Amino acid sequence: MFTIGGLTGITLRSRSLDLLLHDTYFVVGHFHFVLRLGAVFAMIVGFTMWYGLFTGLIINGTLRKVQFLVLFIGVNCTFIPIHFIGLRGIPRRYAEYLDAFLMFHS
Repeated sequence: MFTIGGLTGITLRSRSLDLLLHDTYFVVGHFHFVLRLGAVFAMIVGFTMWYGLFTGLIINGTLRKVQFLVLFIGVNCTFIPIHFIGLRGIPRRYAEYLDAFLMFHS
């Protein structure tokens, strides 16, 4: 997740693209990938690694893999489209959007 966010950070590094993408959903998607999802995945990994030490129990490996895949796919299905609507120019912090962007909010 942090790597995907880093790749979107490369596009925000460019001055011309940063001016175009400033205050759009692209920045929101980048922020969520870098800060939020990196921290959430790190906390989950830390919990699963230390759970056995604290409780003396082992978490089922199959359930860990299923949980990871569900979370990974769900996160990407949620936040990757945010980058695309940001590239189309949809601004953030608006109460009502243009009708052209209505399909992204239904």
